[in-house]
Amino acid sequence: MFKSIDMSQQKLYRLLRDKKTIWVLYLDIIKFHEVEFRYGYKICNQILAEIESELNLTLKQQRGLYLFSHLECRGGDDFVVYFVPGENICWDLSEVIEQWVLPLEERFNRRIRKMVSEKICLRSGLARCTNEVGRSADYLLYAAVKEAFLLNKSEPDPHFFARRKEISQLIEEPDKYLKAAFQPIIETRNGVVFGYEALARIPGTTCFNNIADLFPFAEKIGQLYPIETLCRRQAITSYHTVAQNKEMLFLNINPQVLIDSEFASGHTRKLLIEKGLTPSDVVLEITERSAIEDFSTYRDALDHYRNQGYLIALDDVGAGYSSLQSVAELHPDFLKIDRSLIQGVNADPIKWALLETFVTFSKRIGCRIIAEGVETAEEMRTVVQLGVDYVQGFFVARPTFERKNINPAVMEILDPERLHISIDQSPILSMVEPLPLFESNALINTVETYFREHPHQWLVGITENARLVGVMQRDRLFAALGTRYGIPLYLERTVPILMDTNPLIVEDTTPLEVVSSLAMQRPDAQLYDGIIIANQRKPIGMVSVANLIKAMSERQIKLARGANPLTGLPGNLRIDQEIRQHIERGLSFGLIYVDLNKFKYYNDSYGFQQGDLVIKMLGELLLNESYNTAEETFVGHIGGDDFIIISTPSDLDKLAVTILAQFAKSCEQLPGSENLSVALAGLIIKSTDQNWTPLLVSERAAQIKKEVKAIGGNSFLLR
Repeated sequence: MFKSIDMSQQKLYRLLRDKKTIWVLYLDIIKFHEVEFRYGYKICNQILAEIESELNLTLKQQRGLYLFSHLECRGGDDFVVYFVPGENICWDLSEVIEQWVLPLEERFNRRIRKMVSEKICLRSGLARCTNEVGRSADYLLYAAVKEAFLLNKSEPDPHFFARRKEISQLIEEPDKYLKAAFQPIIETRNGVVFGYEALARIPGTTCFNNIADLFPFAEKIGQLYPIETLCRRQAITSYHTVAQNKEMLFLNINPQVLIDSEFASGHTRKLLIEKGLTPSDVVLEITERSAIEDFSTYRDALDHYRNQGYLIALDDVGAGYSSLQSVAELHPDFLKIDRSLIQGVNADPIKWALLETFVTFSKRIGCRIIAEGVETAEEMRTVVQLGVDYVQGFFVARPTFERKNINPAVMEILDPERLHISIDQSPILSMVEPLPLFESNALINTVETYFREHPHQWLVGITENARLVGVMQRDRLFAALGTRYGIPLYLERTVPILMDTNPLIVEDTTPLEVVSSLAMQRPDAQLYDGIIIANQRKPIGMVSVANLIKAMSERQIKLARGANPLTGLPGNLRIDQEIRQHIERGLSFGLIYVDLNKFKYYNDSYGFQQGDLVIKMLGELLLNESYNTAEETFVGHIGGDDFIIISTPSDLDKLAVTILAQFAKSCEQLPGSENLSVALAGLIIKSTDQNWTPLLVSERAAQIKKEVKAIGGNSFLLR
C-alpha cells in the first residue's frame, strides 16, 4: 500500500492533475515535550513508533474508502496523512475530525498505557487540496500542507468550516458576495477630496464578525492572494461611481502579496488601463498584518511599482507591526497614522506629542501624513492644528458605495483664514519655470531635437494620461547618445528607456526650506537634478537647484538682517511685513503684544546679563508655546523686553493662558522671581474692517498694553 515518498508524491501530483481532491491531515501530540521531560527520549521514541503503527493500521483498515493514501513522518511528533476519498465517498470536513482522529486517539492511548500514566492527546489540522488553473501541483500540495500546519497550531475555531465555505463563495461569485465601499481622504489646506480608500464589504449575512477578520482567515487557509485580488478588482471596477477629477485610489495590499509573482505579473496594471486609470492614479497602501523580516526584498518590489508610477502609503503607523524601521526601509510617500493615536488626541498630551513628532518627521523626509479614524470635531481641529496633510474618518464621511457630500462641519474647521496664517515660509511656487512635456510614447529622437533647438532647456517631463511618469535630463540624454552605440541603440526608441522614473516631485505649496532639505538629501549623482513642481501629481513647472540655492541664500540674508541679535527672532522689519501681508490678504488675525512688567528695575537690580537671560528665556517660551498651542503662529521680537505674536483669533485666549502659566513656572528658579511678571495685550483685527494699517495696529496694541500693565502681575487683556 505504501510506496517511497517520491513515488507517493508523483502519485499525488497525477491525482491533482486528474482533478481529484486530496485531503491533508496534519497531526501532532499536544505538549509532547513535557512527556519527553518526564519519561525520557527512549519512552518517547516507543510512543511515536506505536502512534505510527496505529496510523498505518487505521489507513490499512479503511483502504476501501480511499483511492490513495499515504503517511509521512515529518520528524519529532508531527505526522502528515494524505488521502483521496473514493468516487462515491462524500464527507464533510468536520466529520473527518470526529470519525477518524478521535477514535485513533483512543486506540493508541490503549497501546501505550503501560508506558505512560497520562493520556496523550492529538492536535489536528485538516486542509483540502484541489486543482487550480495556473498553479503547479507542487505548489498546491505545499500550500495545503502549510494550511493544515497553521490550522494545527491555531486555536480551535467553531466557525471554521462555515467561514471556509464563505471564502469559497466569495472566490466563485465575487460580484454577488463582495463589494467595494469608498471613504474619502481630504486635504486639510483646502478641504478638497484628495482620494478615496477602497474598503471591502460583504453585503448580507456573513460568518465574519468584522470585515477585518476576513483577511487573516483567508491567509490562514492559503486564500489571501485570490481574496485580495478580487477586492482590488472590485475597487478598480467600481471606482468610477465616486471618483472625479483624477482623485487618487488607495488600494490596501498585504506585504506578502506585494512580492507574490502573480501580483508582479501586471494584472492590476492591465485592469487599471481597462478602466481608464493608470498606476499614477493609485496609492498602494501597505497593511502590515505580520512583521516584515526581509526588507531588501520589499524595497526591490516597491521600487518596481514606483517605477510604474504607483505611490506608496504605510498603513497603521504607530500601531502593530508598522514600525519606524518600516518607514526607514520602505520610504513611503504617505504615512497613515493609526486610529489608536488619533482617538482622543485633543485631550491626551502623549498622543498630541507623538502626532506632532510624526508631522515634523514627515516634513524632514518629504513624506505626507494622513490621520485616519478622525471621528469628532475636536480630533479634527487638533490634527489640522498640528499640521497633518490629509484627514480620513467618520467625521469627514463614512464609507459608501457612491459619492456623498463631505460633512459641512469639516469646512467650518478648515476656515481659509486658519489655513494661511503664517507668511514666514515662502512656497516654491513663486520661482517655478515652465516644464516642457512629452508623452511617454514619444521617440528619443524627438526629445533630442527639442534640446538642440532649445540650448538653454535642461529638463523635460514625460507624461502618461496627464500624469507625470518621469523626466529626462539634457546632459544624461546626450551622454547616453554619445556612447559608442548610443545613437543606433536609443535614437528611434521611446523615451521611457532613458527617462528618470523617480525624480524629486514636490507640491506647489511646499515651503522653500523643505524643498531645499529634500533636494540636498538626494544621492550625489542626483544632487543637482531639477525639481518638479506639481499639484496633486500633475506637473506645473520645474525649479533648478541653482535657483533654489540662490533663493535660499537671499532669504537667509534677509532674515539675518531683520533678526534680533539676542533672541534670533524676526525683528521690526519682518513684523511690519507680516502685519501688512495679513491686512492686504484680507485675513482676520489675532495679535498679542508681550511686555515684561517693571523690567528696568529687574535689570538694574540683577545686572544686564541676568536681564538678557530672562529676555532669551521669554523669547524661547513664546516660540515653543506658540508652536505647541496654535497653528503656524508668527513670533517676533520688537526689541528690549517687547515681543509680538500673530495667530488666529480663536487661538488667542488659549495661547495667552498657556504663556502666563509657563512663564510663572519658568521664573520660579530665577533670582528675584517675585519681581518678574508679564503683560499680554490681545487685539483682534477683523477682515471686514478696511481701515487697518501696520501703524494703526501698532498704536492700538500699545494702548491695550498700557491698560494691561496697569493691572499688574501676570495678566492678559483682550480688546
